[in-house]
Amino acid sequence: MQHKMLKLSTLAMLIAGATGANAAVYKVVEVPADSAVGSQDYYGMNTADTFEIYGQGITQSSSSDNCFDPSGTCNSSNYTVFGESRLGTDGVSYRDEIPYLTDNYQHAIDYNGIYRYCIDNLGFNTCDVWAETQYYGKGYNRDDIKDRTGFGGLQREQAAWSRRYSANAYPLVDGTIIDTFATTQTPIADAGFGARVVNSSNAVVNGVVNNNKFGNTSSSYFPNSSGNYVRQFDKRGFVNTQNDTNVELLPATAATGSGTEKALVTKMGQTVAWDAVEYPADSGQLLIVGSGSFAPSNLDDSDKLPDTDDVDIGVGVSSSTFSKCASEYSTTSKTLFDTYECQFSVFANDAMLWSLDSSSTSSVPRNGQFIAKTSLNPEDPDNEDRSAQASARAIEIITVGNDKDKPVAVGYSTVYQDNDYYVPRATIYTPDTSEITGKWSTKFIPGTEVENNDGDRQFSYSTGTDINSNNKVIGIAKNFRAENRSYAQKMFVFDNVAGTTKFLDTKIDPTIFFDGSNGYAAAINNHDVVVGWVDSETVNQVDGRERRQRAFLFNDGATIANSPLSANGAWMLDDLTNDGNQSGTANQFRIAQATGINDAGVISATALVCTNGSGTQIAFDNLSLNSTCNKNAKDSERVVAVKLVPIPDGTIQTRPEESGTIKRSGASFGMFALTLLGLFGFRRRK
Repeated sequence: MQHKMLKLSTLAMLIAGATGANAAVYKVVEVPADSAVGSQDYYGMNTADTFEIYGQGITQSSSSDNCFDPSGTCNSSNYTVFGESRLGTDGVSYRDEIPYLTDNYQHAIDYNGIYRYCIDNLGFNTCDVWAETQYYGKGYNRDDIKDRTGFGGLQREQAAWSRRYSANAYPLVDGTIIDTFATTQTPIADAGFGARVVNSSNAVVNGVVNNNKFGNTSSSYFPNSSGNYVRQFDKRGFVNTQNDTNVELLPATAATGSGTEKALVTKMGQTVAWDAVEYPADSGQLLIVGSGSFAPSNLDDSDKLPDTDDVDIGVGVSSSTFSKCASEYSTTSKTLFDTYECQFSVFANDAMLWSLDSSSTSSVPRNGQFIAKTSLNPEDPDNEDRSAQASARAIEIITVGNDKDKPVAVGYSTVYQDNDYYVPRATIYTPDTSEITGKWSTKFIPGTEVENNDGDRQFSYSTGTDINSNNKVIGIAKNFRAENRSYAQKMFVFDNVAGTTKFLDTKIDPTIFFDGSNGYAAAINNHDVVVGWVDSETVNQVDGRERRQRAFLFNDGATIANSPLSANGAWMLDDLTNDGNQSGTANQFRIAQATGINDAGVISATALVCTNGSGTQIAFDNLSLNSTCNKNAKDSERVVAVKLVPIPDGTIQTRPEESGTIKRSGASFGMFALTLLGLFGFRRRK
């Protein structure tokens, strides 16, 4: 049966309330944020009650740790949750290579571009509000959308040229802000820049491996020779080594194109650091995978420039000037960064890796190496406005089968479908030998074919999101057409040893993975346990509204001892954290997204916590999955990072469900942001 809204009866409440305490399978532990997170200056606005904390992943456990073992020595404080704080919307992901993973035109650059994406790929009848929130920021004024009262949003980045910029996202490890190379970034020597604008770079943490921290950061802003504020790049990967050396990750030196095109890639090209392992194992040599620019996209395409009426700073843009950013304007740094249009330069990107000694004290930037350089043109031959894109999003050292002891990566690359159009498709990257500087082979994941057997388009995009040491890959594939009134984002598990693909659908659990459900498979540990998030209601999305989502756990491995988590079972994590006590601590939280799981069974997540509106945490109004908070009072729910710790021999108490549609004024942004980021940009680490 699908997620039908069952009426919450008095009897159900009495039964739930009478159940013994500590009967849950997981205990919820909030990860407190340092006081500095809420005290950063943001255009002079009050941010104390605005910032949100996102848990993006958790550090790995030792092979012997098992937090379900009642006789074990599990200490959950040994496992660190990492992620970021947010003041508002990011507009376009700080992680993804291209907007929303599907926009290889790179047109989602203003309100109209974001709105068009929503109409074509989500179908909400509220796409106007959705797009305005991404562009103008959280809490923007609908009566005067350009008054800059919103938090975050893409417009603030584009308006920085004349209005400066304050960071929206700060990188966190265990709730504490960390520095990156951009925090102390020095300007390009010949650019004529003034002093760096403090706290003007957005950064996120994607992983921590043996105390080596890595992720993505934007450039800080600098005043150029004309007094306008510019940044050198949109995003670059960073590594903070275990001895606190901050390293910038650069694109590969072998860029494609003319000398001036290569110069643009060198000066402004982006990189993304998605994941890392020590390879060889325990060697201290860090192998980071992600993506990097290798050529400019087609800058003759004026749709890659924003509508300056939206930006609203009294500065126009010229398409002819934009087209010269990869030619005459990139000959010197000064001409490049003195040109407003060149701030919107975009690129074709390919999967890359970086290798560095984590004990080194050298902060010299590292150039990337192509993992398996694409043979495709940077621009789609049939439509030059599209560009080739590829990324390695996760890596693991395999312990079984033909790939044993090799580092295998997963992500996506571009398929030239029918020699007609470029599409991102889920891909596995495997080195032919144990030597990472040698040849790597690529394989598209079966079941993610862009077209079905009848030649009809079935997926807009697909990507692998994680891989474990058993060579099991998880990922997502976005429907091109609506199914059950939704452009469903499907989840899959691919066994790279057996060669079989399993979709998380009604065959596994029709009450969780119902037809047309949208989900994100975020992480898989080495016991084959998958976590992520999925729609928690079945309302129409096409010509309707966005669905609320909640975290899930799917056990693709063996039954876990000292737990009720049986093989091939799936559960909503809100059911696994429910101890039946309506006024208890566990009922103060609803788990929105599970982002990482280590081999000890500890999960990182982002949760909604209920408050009384003044900051004091209280229980939700009842035990149901979609319960209101504080009788639906405005601004009562907050977004926080949490750690879910196993309770040995716990029991599952399925939460009751309420009937009807709930107006969630208290979570107006929280649910917006969680749906957006959940579908297109969250990251984890196991």
